[in-house]
Amino acid sequence: MSNVTITFVDLGGGNVSVRTDADRPVVGRGVTPAEALAMEFLGTAFRRGAEVRYDAQSVPTIALALDLLDADGLGHAVPGEVRARASRALGREVGTPSSGKGMNIYRVHRTPTRPV
Repeated sequence: MSNVTITFVDLGGGNVSVRTDADRPVVGRGVTPAEALAMEFLGTAFRRGAEVRYDAQSVPTIALALDLLDADGLGHAVPGEVRARASRALGREVGTPSSGKGMNIYRVHRTPTRPV
C-alpha cells in the first residue's frame, strides 16, 4: 500500500505551491495506482503554473511525523505510542520495540556474559 500526501499553500498574488512527499517521477520505475494518480495531478498543477515541491519536509504534517520518529529530533521526547502512530501515519510498518532495525552487539562480539 502506498500513501501520497499533497498539500496546497496559497503564496499570495494568485500563486499556489503544491507540496508532496511523493518521489519525483522516474522513467521506467513502477508506480502504484495511488502514485500514478498523484503524478497525474502534480503534472496538471505544474502545467497550470503552480510551484510543485517534491520534499517530505515541506509538507507540515509529514515533517512533524518524521520529527517524531527522528532520534535527533523529537524521537526521544515522545512515548512509544506516539512514535507508533507517527509510523502508521507515514504508512510504515509498526513493529514491536524488540524488532528494531538495530544491530545486536552481543551477537557481533559473541560476548560470553550475555546469552545470544
